[in-house]
Amino acid sequence: MRRTGWIGLALLAALAGVGLGGWVYWRETAPVEVRLVAAVDNLPFTVETIPPVVEARPGQMISVTFRIRNNAVMPIAAYGRLNVVPAAAQDQIRIYLTQCGGLNTFQNSYAADYQVLFRVQPAGLTGQQQITLLHTFTPATP
Repeated sequence: MRRTGWIGLALLAALAGVGLGGWVYWRETAPVEVRLVAAVDNLPFTVETIPPVVEARPGQMISVTFRIRNNAVMPIAAYGRLNVVPAAAQDQIRIYLTQCGGLNTFQNSYAADYQVLFRVQPAGLTGQQQITLLHTFTPATP
């Protein structure tokens, strides 16, 4: 092979290496989109997420609010549970506080704010760029 062929091949390999390195750097530093969604199972609740979508930088502590209104005449006891979707992202997000998890009695007639604090890890080579925090509410059975 002639010398110009080797130089062209070396330049092509260097460009591919730079492109791959830039992609890996971006996956380690780019924000992860976190969507906040609530699901109520047979409950007269109205749930608002504040904000509904967060662009979370890796390592940044994020605070979001679930505003829950019990539209019934009486207080209602319900279980709250946070799920990470997709399940493969479970290790990519760490939840530090969830005020509306577990068993709570939700008072009627007014909305109450419940805080959730979390951090995300970088997407890296195999992680997710989009994660959904699904907060599910189910009735407490007597």
